Amino acid sequence: MFYDNPESTAFKIINRYIRFVDKEEGKPRSDWKLNDDWAWFIGENRESMKLTTKPEPYSFRRTLNWISRQVAPTLKMAMKLDEINNTQIINEIITNAELKERHEKILKQQAATAEEVIT
Repeated sequence: MFYDNPESTAFKIINRYIRFVDKEEGKPRSDWKLNDDWAWFIGENRESMKLTTKPEPYSFRRTLNWISRQVAPTLKMAMKLDEINNTQIINEIITNAELKERHEKILKQQAATAEEVIT
């Protein structure tokens, strides 16, 4: 926790991400008044706290882990459906995929030999 007081930390996080307001016709939502009951619950002049994490540097291993956990099960199912239906949808999708500049850069980096990286 960021502070010695877990209650304070919890309410700062809640205050950052949840807000109950009273609808006011003709006004944009961002200008609606905070609901009195919510204001009482959250406490007056309560600060907010944003939850963030420090971004990790890119690694191809992270990409492979993501594919393994998030993409592979759906891809496997789609490939089995292609087989069952005698279609080539997944193959067509991959064939028609266009690599962006960052993909080309990663491809070049991953294909480089140790000597090429050092010099």
